[in-house]
Amino acid sequence: MIAIDMDNYEISKSNIYSKKFIVNSIYIIICLFTFIINYNYTRRNKKRFQQEEEKMVASSSEAEEKDEVASSNEVEVIKEKVEEKRDINTWYTIEDGKCRYKGEWKNGLPNGKGIKHFYKNDSYVEGSFVDSFAEGYGKQIFEQTWEKTVPYYEGEFKRNGWNGKGEYHYGDGDYYKGMWKDSKYHGQGAAYSARLNRTWVGEYKNDEKVEGNWVKGEI
Repeated sequence: MIAIDMDNYEISKSNIYSKKFIVNSIYIIICLFTFIINYNYTRRNKKRFQQEEEKMVASSSEAEEKDEVASSNEVEVIKEKVEEKRDINTWYTIEDGKCRYKGEWKNGLPNGKGIKHFYKNDSYVEGSFVDSFAEGYGKQIFEQTWEKTVPYYEGEFKRNGWNGKGEYHYGDGDYYKGMWKDSKYHGQGAAYSARLNRTWVGEYKNDEKVEGNWVKGEI
């Protein structure tokens, strides 16, 4: 029979367990270390990816803004080229078909000397224009063939309206000469009646007589 030294056996067994514990501990430490490295690496990559994504978004926005600016510039260039080709003696329809105009242009609008035809009341304004509005001295003629003579206004304009000093001649021979505001008699003026052969001279407000008197004949 083989005799077993129990003391040595217990020592050997204890050494085996110790070695296993050390190996397992080292394995756990290696796993933890690997996890920490992978976690930090993933976090850094995620942060880097977010930064790169933000840069891409910013670059995309800048590119879109540049495209918009470029498109706007292209439109302006096209407008300028169109304006350069416009003939000042040719009629062009404007304001969504409400009017037509021939004359000088700037920034795609009637600017300078020209003639504007209003379809609504079939009238023509000849004079100076600023951003499509009649401004300053000019004349507006109304094509009303049923009257004895062609009615017209001649005087000062402001944004297409009669403002300032001017005179309006009716188709039946009557007329008003004086001050205007928003296309109405307003201020000092004289209104002649061909039927009465008299002229009312005085102060007007919004087409109404305020103070004045009748004078025989014209003045």
